[in-house]
Amino acid sequence: MDEQSMNPGNSIEIMKRCIPFAKMHGCGNDFLIMDNRQEEWEGKELGAIARRLCNRETALGADGCMWVEKSDVADFSMRYFNADGSEGEMCGNGARCIARYAFEKGIAPAAMRFAAKDGLYHSLVEGRWVDVYFPAMDRADFFLNRRYEAMDGARQYHFAVVGVPHTVWFVADTEEMSDEQVSAWGKAIRYDHSIFPDGVNVNFVQIADENKLKIRTYERGVERETLACGSGATASAITSSLLGLVASPVTVLTRGGELRVSLRLENNLVRDIVLGGPTRWVASGYLLPEMWM
Repeated sequence: MDEQSMNPGNSIEIMKRCIPFAKMHGCGNDFLIMDNRQEEWEGKELGAIARRLCNRETALGADGCMWVEKSDVADFSMRYFNADGSEGEMCGNGARCIARYAFEKGIAPAAMRFAAKDGLYHSLVEGRWVDVYFPAMDRADFFLNRRYEAMDGARQYHFAVVGVPHTVWFVADTEEMSDEQVSAWGKAIRYDHSIFPDGVNVNFVQIADENKLKIRTYERGVERETLACGSGATASAITSSLLGLVASPVTVLTRGGELRVSLRLENNLVRDIVLGGPTRWVASGYLLPEMWM
């Protein structure tokens, strides 16, 4: 992205200034966070900006970019863009990081409400530990025990939209899966538009015990395996609970650390869905004008 590839307006003037940012991660799922409450960044340009900033060779590097924006119905609004520039409806670990950012910057109280593209969420910040509360879901929103014919013969998967689209694939041992296997299978499934027209996140899940899962995730928008995926951990824990394989609370072991998902099954609803885990504030600094050259 350069000045010629962006629309005229505030962006060129912004690129000439030093812009403050924060770098944070949740279990290795890393993000760049900026304050856009003054609407200096134009929304139509955020995707191109995210692609540039998330480049790990020529910029800061991250799995995604987030902007804090004003909201008429919550403490703030979260705009999230994947590393490839696509806008995400929701990001579990990103939400936990931006909630801590908003609290420590005095934008929101510790118990807050924020708006995402797919609706309103609540969050609670307790030091580095941050919980995000998902809205209740209908069991009918989870499509269980579906057959998939295209990968090594017929296999079984489970699908749900938990913030963003997710598939869950149970495997015997996540550690026995090679990086190449996760990448190849994940990419093939993610781009199978005959079944998933909007693309999909791919979670490979191992049942470790009645309260513990191990998970590896190929993320849509990042287009590779990430060290953790918060919404993927949530989708996997709910799916496993609906199938009677685990009981809440569920510890989810990602490659980058532990997340915790709690929930309550009540009749046809999944209620009290909470994703929790540690956050790390890695750095604060400024985007320098030279970066855009």
